[in-house]
Amino acid sequence: MIECGIVHKIQGDTALVTVVKGEQCKGCTACDAFGEGSSELLVQNDLSAKVGDRVEVEIDPKQVMRHSAIVFLLPVFSLILGYFLGVNYLTKIGLADEGAGIIGSLGLMVLTFVGIVFYDRIVGKSNEINTRIIRIL
Repeated sequence: MIECGIVHKIQGDTALVTVVKGEQCKGCTACDAFGEGSSELLVQNDLSAKVGDRVEVEIDPKQVMRHSAIVFLLPVFSLILGYFLGVNYLTKIGLADEGAGIIGSLGLMVLTFVGIVFYDRIVGKSNEINTRIIRIL
């Protein structure tokens, strides 16, 4: 995945790049949390780009797919799995089927979100950068 952006800060051999929404982003509002149609990426600066340079950034597609699956698909699967676990195990302590399923779903969903928060913190602290500047425009 290739995006265009502007270098705002240099930190050693990495750069902080503000990426503006491209054509592939039409209809998506995921980046709105970062501000008006942009987000910031910490990228490998192998080409020695300077502050203010307009650059093309390559984002590892495997990384995008992995993080997207964790954030979007894992909660859905945990909701379904929690329902079936609740029906199978919580009914043994006297709860009705529907109530047990709902409690199981919500319980596993909360655990999943807590796990995602910890995963995000671990990934954020790791020094693994799979994005890089591929061209200075």
